Amino acid sequence: MGQHQLIVVSNRGPYRQVSSGGKARWVRSAGGLVAALDPVLRNRGGVWVSAEQADLRSTVEVEIPSLAYELASVKISRSVQHGFYEGVSNALLWPLLHSMPPTIRAGEAPWHHYVSANEIFAEGVINAFASSSSEAWMWVQDYQLMLVPGIVAAKCPRARIAWFCHVPWPSPEMFRILPWRNEVLEGLLGAHVLGFHTEAYAVNFLECVHLLTDYKVDFERMCVTGPRHRTRIVAAPIGISVNEVQSLAADSIVNSEAERLRHAVGDRRMILGVDRLDYTKGIPERIQAYEHFLRSDKSARDRFVFVQVMVPSRVGIEAYARLKNEVDRMIGDVNGRYSSTGRIPIHYLYRSLDQRALYAHYRAADVAFVTPLRDGMNLVAHEYIASRVEGDGVLVLSEFAGAATYMKDALQVNPYDVQATFATLRQALTMKPAEVKRRMQRLRAQVLKLDVHRWADKFLRILDH
Repeated sequence: MGQHQLIVVSNRGPYRQVSSGGKARWVRSAGGLVAALDPVLRNRGGVWVSAEQADLRSTVEVEIPSLAYELASVKISRSVQHGFYEGVSNALLWPLLHSMPPTIRAGEAPWHHYVSANEIFAEGVINAFASSSSEAWMWVQDYQLMLVPGIVAAKCPRARIAWFCHVPWPSPEMFRILPWRNEVLEGLLGAHVLGFHTEAYAVNFLECVHLLTDYKVDFERMCVTGPRHRTRIVAAPIGISVNEVQSLAADSIVNSEAERLRHAVGDRRMILGVDRLDYTKGIPERIQAYEHFLRSDKSARDRFVFVQVMVPSRVGIEAYARLKNEVDRMIGDVNGRYSSTGRIPIHYLYRSLDQRALYAHYRAADVAFVTPLRDGMNLVAHEYIASRVEGDGVLVLSEFAGAATYMKDALQVNPYDVQATFATLRQALTMKPAEVKRRMQRLRAQVLKLDVHRWADKFLRILDH
């Protein structure tokens, strides 16, 4: 397996070099895809193909003097990039795959830009494949590039192709809303292996193929037989680089910063939310639940503090701009009504944090408040658990996150039920230390089992066979 070069392709690359003030610096993209795959390629080597014009607003500055793998890029014109990324991927596919109403009318989406961008990406992958000194595997990432496997398979019949879905896959009733549903399924079935976070997502995909195409679907063996080859469908839950996270969490600078954060909030117990700006993350519902908590207990603002980190994302899309305004208004309202001098109940950070600052917050937090309305996996939950090297801390987790399938010892909630979420938060903050330790011990064992390197090994072994 080690003789094959790995070619990863995604819309957003892991790093970009940008210039300001006459100096060049590296920035790292935020988000679960980069957090998961960057350690894999640093460990294995290979090539990462991405778009030059990808969104650079969600980035964190990093020191990166050298990489163990190559960065390659494809050029997409600004108009095509806008139509492909914002007009189709974000306004139509993202909400649809999360089982939410599209933010535009499906028929108005500039699908031709999505097709053009996928053709450009496919050409970039084929070029990387042609220049490879050994046989290469192509690993296409996520919903922006669902046509790439089919295009590459048609031009390079001997290529080994995989695709991984970092978001949920919806039921056929939801997916069939997409006017170009058959083109998407045809494109994906150009791959030899298709991966999903959970078995439920994988079964949803098989049901879409069964109902919307004439291909032979074997639900027992989890595969589809098409005109080119058989495609295997696998549930392969993604994780994080556990050793790397635990090393970072034990860093003396991180722990000193965590101690400073505790003092900065008046040594109150900390509840932490970390999300991209996105309507799938359930941030307004989370603020409502915390407001219930403050209303029910007048002493809560003196004993607890909620820190919400929200990373800017897709700010040019109207739905995201509206969400940002709503979150700003809600937090301002809560703080206006429940603050006292020196005691702000919600601390709100609208920016990216570098890794040390992020893990200092994980180390300082008594409770991680991870309550998306829908999420493919949610690696914040993994990162928080791995950072708790002393075996303490409580995870409050939405039952609609993919992580909930594997993290049964989290306190699971329905984020739409604000009253129940508030009650669960109170349970997390009053849990006896012995139960906290017991739950966290089992959660940490599960996160270790889902380590990203094990995930990559499993996925690539399947592709090899």
